[in-house]
Amino acid sequence: MERSQGKYHEKYNSFYNSPAWKQLRAEKWVSADGLCEMCREKGIVRKADEIHHIVPIDKDWSKRLDFDNLIALCKDCHNAQHERISPLKKFLQEFDGDLK
Repeated sequence: MERSQGKYHEKYNSFYNSPAWKQLRAEKWVSADGLCEMCREKGIVRKADEIHHIVPIDKDWSKRLDFDNLIALCKDCHNAQHERISPLKKFLQEFDGDLK
């Protein structure tokens, strides 16, 4: 099934700008004390930058407003969850021979 890119982005932009999402995001932020929950599990205190859906909403739309499907993450942990890597980090891994 083909979908229009405009309608796809419109759906998600509309959600992320909704009062319901903004309220839930604020509640999660407060419950995490504004700290990255993944770093905290490792004994590291680091400011959270994002509220992340554990099960992505494009995989299960019904979990978009599920408090238990949210986690507060710092930028590095959020990027790791999305398997993003900075060009510098990639270069350093390749230079060190860590990237296969």
